[in-house]
Parts: sequence; C-alpha cells; structure tokens
Amino acid sequence: MLLDLYITHYNEPWEVGEKNFQMLSLQRLAEWDEIRVTLVHDGTESFPDEYFKDYPFKVNQITIPHGGIAHARNWCIEHSEATWIKWNDFDDTFANLYSVHSIMNVLRNDLFDLLWFDLLCDDHGKLHLRTQRNPVFVHDKVFRRQFLLDHNIRFNEELTWCEDSAFLALVEMEIDHERIGKIKVDSPIYLYIARDGSLCNRPEIEFQNLQSFFKRHCYVADEFLKRGLTDQYNTMCVRVMADSYYTLCKHPGIKEDKSEHEARVWAWYETHKEPFKKCTPENFDMVMEAVNRECWKGGEITKQEFIDWIEKHERG
Repeated sequence: MLLDLYITHYNEPWEVGEKNFQMLSLQRLAEWDEIRVTLVHDGTESFPDEYFKDYPFKVNQITIPHGGIAHARNWCIEHSEATWIKWNDFDDTFANLYSVHSIMNVLRNDLFDLLWFDLLCDDHGKLHLRTQRNPVFVHDKVFRRQFLLDHNIRFNEELTWCEDSAFLALVEMEIDHERIGKIKVDSPIYLYIARDGSLCNRPEIEFQNLQSFFKRHCYVADEFLKRGLTDQYNTMCVRVMADSYYTLCKHPGIKEDKSEHEARVWAWYETHKEPFKKCTPENFDMVMEAVNRECWKGGEITKQEFIDWIEKHERG
C-alpha cells in the first residue's frame, strides 16, 4: 500500500466532518486500491457505516482509548502498513477535486522522505494561501513512514497544544534537506479551517495555550541535546526564555494569575542558564527576530529589555 490517509476525530458531530468525506468521495483519478482511509476515533464512538456506503473507497473506523491528538497520531505511525502517511483534521477538507491524485502522482518517487504543498487557510472566513513550508502544521505534508521509524520521531503526548510544531521540529533535526520535495500544482491541495469554538480556537484558554507553548519549547530544547545538536540546543534555551518573557511581561490579554507559571519558568532557567549563555550573538538576534515576528500582541520586544529581565532575576 502506498498511502495511509488518517483522519482523527474527537467529540465532534458528524456535520462538522461531513464535507471532509464528501470532498474525499468526489476525488478524481484517485488510486483507491493504493490508499487506505482510516477514521481514528480518539475515545469516541464510531459513526454509522451507512454514512460511507456510497463512497468509492472503504472507510475503516477505529476507536482507541482517549489520549489526545498526539496519542492518536502515534497510533497511526505504529499501525500504518503504507509507505507514506498523511493526516487530515476532521473539520478540514481537500481543496480541489484532484488533490489526492496530485499527492499520489509523486509518492512512488524514492528521492524524498517528506513532501509538502501550499496550504490554503480559512482563518475565520478570510482565505489566505501559505506558500512557504509551514513549521506549525502537518496538514500540508506527507511523511515517509520508514523515515519516522528510523529516527524515532513521534508526537509528544504530554502536549495538548503545539504538538504538530514539536513533531516537525524533530523532523527538521533529522531530515536530509535534499530529501524534502514540494508538490507543485496549480490549485491548493488542502484547506485548513480555523473554526470558532474548535478545541484550539477558544480565547478563554489562551494562557493555557501559551503555557503549552513553553512546554513545547522545553521539549524541543531537550531533544536537541539528546540528539547531539549543541548549537541548536543553546539557541532553543534562549527561545524558551524569550517566549516566556513575552507571556509573563508583554502579552496584553492575560488576566489569570501568572505566579505559578513564572516559578516554573525560572526553575527551568536555573537548570539551563549555562547553555542559554553559550548561545552565539547571531543566533540570539535570530531568536529575537522570530519572537517579534510571531508574538506580536504586546508590541516589539527589544533585546536589551529581555536581557535586563534576565539580569534582574540573576541579581535576585
């Protein structure tokens, strides 16, 4: 089998994902004999099989114990029998009638371990096209399963947010960039939908998400160290603290008590201050540019104010 297409589902009604399967059923020139479509229910009950009875392919429904999206995707890696793996979100959809054909058309090429394509995003009703390889989402990518197995790349099941970007950070650590290919087509292949009320788009959990971002960065830093990538490890230690400064001191919308998280941040710093201080000036500046590009709600963070914050803590 060439492709395992996994769609993960947790606690959403059929109406949310129906368009996903309808578009999948309309795909033209799709080699369904080389594709297995699996709907992985994360602790929730399967849908009636009659929902899929008129489709040109079989939908395999599997219910696994609830463990979160990272656990569900790791289950996919372990149980896949295909050369390639792709994940679709339940509430997203392919963007055109030849999306599957466009992907399948290049999967027999042995030159690549990762293939990616432009990502069409519906951001609460506003469409925009991401034409650069995205470090945050797995939806615009297809992964060679053997590459993931060979390099022990899995999703971190302790993360409830940022699990995609942490997974992709591991991919970036291990992949030969000459084995990354782009699927170039005239029309977008995948539509990512940011839905109001979805599990990761609720304003009331923004501080919780930012704390998950901290956990993600700490995890990636430790993975750099485990994999012997010292320069990247030192740089990531700076990124952990720079983002923490943004969360604790600059983000304008957080009303919750930050003291517990602040204690956690400084405890982490005490065990990582040496690699923090070994980060090169060039990489330090690169981190500041990234933080200001991505963490824009609180205004620009200057290098000096960040250093002053660290030194103030050092002085006690």
